[in-house]
Amino acid sequence: MKNSQYRIIAVILSVFMLAGLCACRDLPSPKRTPSAASSPASSQDAGSSISVGQPAETSDGPGSEGGANGVGGTDGASGADGMGGADGEAAGDPDTAGTHGIAGGPEGQEPPEPAYTLPSVAVRRIFVDLSAKEVVQGTYLEPKVVIHPADATDKTYTISSSDENVLRETYGRWIAVGGGAADLIVMAPNGVSGRVTVTVTLPVESISLGSEKITMARGERAKLALTVFPEGATGAQAVYTSDNEGVATVTKDGTIHAVGVGTASILCTVGVAEATCAVTVTVPVTGITLSTDKRLYKTGESGSITVSIAPDDATDKRFTVTIDGTAASLTGESAFSCSAGGEATITVSAANGVKERLAITIVDLVALADEIFRLTNIERGKAGLPPFSSGASLTKAAVVRAEEITRSFSHDRPNGSSCFTAFAESGVDYRMAGENIAMGQRTPDDAVRDWMNSPGHRAAILETGYGHLGAGVAMDADGRLYWTQAFTD
Repeated sequence: MKNSQYRIIAVILSVFMLAGLCACRDLPSPKRTPSAASSPASSQDAGSSISVGQPAETSDGPGSEGGANGVGGTDGASGADGMGGADGEAAGDPDTAGTHGIAGGPEGQEPPEPAYTLPSVAVRRIFVDLSAKEVVQGTYLEPKVVIHPADATDKTYTISSSDENVLRETYGRWIAVGGGAADLIVMAPNGVSGRVTVTVTLPVESISLGSEKITMARGERAKLALTVFPEGATGAQAVYTSDNEGVATVTKDGTIHAVGVGTASILCTVGVAEATCAVTVTVPVTGITLSTDKRLYKTGESGSITVSIAPDDATDKRFTVTIDGTAASLTGESAFSCSAGGEATITVSAANGVKERLAITIVDLVALADEIFRLTNIERGKAGLPPFSSGASLTKAAVVRAEEITRSFSHDRPNGSSCFTAFAESGVDYRMAGENIAMGQRTPDDAVRDWMNSPGHRAAILETGYGHLGAGVAMDADGRLYWTQAFTD
């Protein structure tokens, strides 16, 4: 009996289990396409649901909101950040259907794998290189840029120039446009930079030394004025050489030292350009000694000039002589004649410009004697006396006596005879005669004044018995003047 009862119970349980399986098979599949959360779901479509995690809050409609982090909600519901919705948005809203949730895709499609973002790698160093870092103007540059690390996320960069007068970008290429040095700078977006220095040279086309020939004195120094064309050309060293170092040497900076008499050629080369300067080294005249046979001359006399050039080994001893003034004139390179009273200046000029001057005085003795005659008659007039008359014979006697007193200042002649014998020798007839003499006075005014201040000489000038006057003037080798007055009735 008991066994029969157990069998019946087992059959009944089996029937219930089969009935349950059939019910599961006959249940409609849950809808994966979300509907608007606000649309009420029918109880027939709701199906069975199992919520894992926090239960969902019930909305006013038949459907319910998905639970947070739940496996899935009923039709029209989704879980925030759950498998049925995207980032907490309602799965039933077609505009906000989940893109990361499993239940958000079209029905029957496998949900996408979650997206994975790799961490960014920053640029830490930049290396810049060129095939040549010293170039000539006009060269195009192709910088090679290496970013480190190699797996840097952003390898973009910009290139700039520290001096666009030297390096400049033209139509996307870098070109050397001017002389000097400049940097190409490569910079990443994060501020890391690298650079390379480029030196640009301008080719030298021609040069000038400032002068093609110069004359120097032995021992002198002179620096050549080197000019390079075009302006700003660089990169080539100036080299100087002398073809005769016994005459002139030259230093690295173009300074010439004149060491000996003669000629030399200085050559300067800069790259392929060259220029020369012809150098003549001389022993210059440094001084001139000038003299004449005397310093005071009488009209009608001739003089001679003596010139001495120093140093004795001067290369060019040529000189010229000139005389300024109308009192004297040259009669040769070293001779002159005196034609009138006054001052004259003799100038000797060496070829290198050194000069020496000497002043001479030319005395017109006849003019001085005439002035004595004139001034004496003025004194006669002041005393109310008639003026003296002149005569050629008496004037001749006065000149003879003036010459004689330069040797013996006395009323006696150098031979010891009386002064009046000179009157007779000159053809002068007289019944009474007189003589005044003076020496050392520089002008006729001085001589007449001294005579008038002397009682004996004054008496002769104002003697009423005298009616004729002869005046004479002479000069000794030292330029001292001697004066005479010869009186007759």
